[in-house]
Amino acid sequence: MKRSKDIGSRLAFAGVGAAISIVFIVLGYFVSYISLSCTVLTSVGILLPLSKGYFRESVLAAIVVGVIGFFIVNIKIVPYAMASGLYVVLTVFLLLKFSDKVWKIVLSYLLKLGYSALVFWVCYSLISVIAVDVTKIIFLQGIDGAVLYLLLNLIFSLSFLLYDFLLQKGYEYAKERVKKIGRKG
Repeated sequence: MKRSKDIGSRLAFAGVGAAISIVFIVLGYFVSYISLSCTVLTSVGILLPLSKGYFRESVLAAIVVGVIGFFIVNIKIVPYAMASGLYVVLTVFLLLKFSDKVWKIVLSYLLKLGYSALVFWVCYSLISVIAVDVTKIIFLQGIDGAVLYLLLNLIFSLSFLLYDFLLQKGYEYAKERVKKIGRKG
């Protein structure tokens, strides 16, 4: 009997996290000037079940958010899918599994930098196809295309690593908060 209650509470926790993420996806879609902030804040919903160690439920929540978000915002779900969602689960997993040895931490960050380069390439390709020709921005006109790509990729990668660091700190904070809430209830 206790096992079914445990599964139910785990799924409920993941459902609340998914609902939080969906709220931020919808908010970012309808209030376009805060869409980047909302994309970052979607990770809060996925961090909620992770703070209790519910990895399977977090993966399920990330997939549910992606599917529901796609039906609500269509192609604008790509930033969530690339920078939040399953990436949040992977980051917490790597944090827990690779935090004991220096070489494991270096390997973890090399994987994250590789993923960052992939995300940048996808976003850069999508932006150049559907939105903006960055070569027409006045202060970027004198820069060679390959140099511009490398410069923007470097800035993106550094920002991505900062996001990753803040994500890890957010996980630690959420874990402590959930633990305190659990003691009160």
